[in-house]
Amino acid sequence: MKVGFLSDKNGFRAPLHPDSLKKYDKTQLFVDKDIFKNLELNAKDYKKLKPLNKTSLKQMDVVCFVDTVEISDIKGLKQDAAVVGLFNAKAKKEIKKVRPDISLYDFFQLPRISRAQNLDALSSQANLLGYSSVLRASLETSNVIPMMTTAAGNISPAKVLILGIGVAGLQAIATAKRLGARVWGYDVRADVKDQVESLGAKFVEASSTSQDGVYAKELTKKEESELKKALAKQVIESDIVLTFAQIPGRKAPLLIDKKTVSKMKKNSVIVDLAAATGGNCELTKVGKVVQKDGVKIVGETDILNNVKHAATKLYSENIRNLIKLLEENPEDEIFVEMSQND
Repeated sequence: MKVGFLSDKNGFRAPLHPDSLKKYDKTQLFVDKDIFKNLELNAKDYKKLKPLNKTSLKQMDVVCFVDTVEISDIKGLKQDAAVVGLFNAKAKKEIKKVRPDISLYDFFQLPRISRAQNLDALSSQANLLGYSSVLRASLETSNVIPMMTTAAGNISPAKVLILGIGVAGLQAIATAKRLGARVWGYDVRADVKDQVESLGAKFVEASSTSQDGVYAKELTKKEESELKKALAKQVIESDIVLTFAQIPGRKAPLLIDKKTVSKMKKNSVIVDLAAATGGNCELTKVGKVVQKDGVKIVGETDILNNVKHAATKLYSENIRNLIKLLEENPEDEIFVEMSQND
């Protein structure tokens, strides 16, 4: 099997890491020349690899990318080739229109079954996102997170509020607790309460609306309005608010309005991890850090850049495990699920 690895257009992660190289036994590997230009890695291991260019691209059985792929990257692929990555919905639709003959294996479509866990790129990246978001917030606040006891007096621990309790939210809770914060968590799915409390945080009982399932569902305008009001008190009292609330294929729910931000304590920080899909805060600006009424709102979408080595290593392992399964059983139901249209 011939597998090609494209460079990340955003420039900080890669679909291949040195630790995964030795695990590709009989697979022929081809890499884009720019794949590691922004990664501070030793390049000697990659000299054995073949270049991925317009000519070699036509020979690939599988092409792997991170989260940005363009039609020009795969236009020359042979019939029945496969493309693997974290697909943008719009790009995926355009690719299917131009090349309906190739298979698109989308990690966003990975079935939630136990034997697919080592393929779960969403979870591996979300874990790092949760961790990084807390560290990002700690750099933006002018306060400290843990309690400090000194001869000059005491500093109370920061109150951290996590909105949206998935893999990233849980890791954010664990990281904030390890740093000594007082932590509260909320999710519209009430069944995550036990998970929040198992990490030593308190669950916010903020709404009569409750959902079941792996992913949150879209709220009605009335439900969203009621939820904003119910969460306002917790947000206002917090030093740091981290928001992860997203709905697959939909605009992110608005949980914090500008009126609530105006009542927050000075030097408070909101890190909006849903910025790319509309944001959970009304004042979020995609890719920017803005300040309003003494509160910083972080809308950056490249927070994983701070842990790019770890992110690349885990994503590379997810890719390797998928390629191994593809070599062993290309008809596996996992690939059927991953190639389903949204």
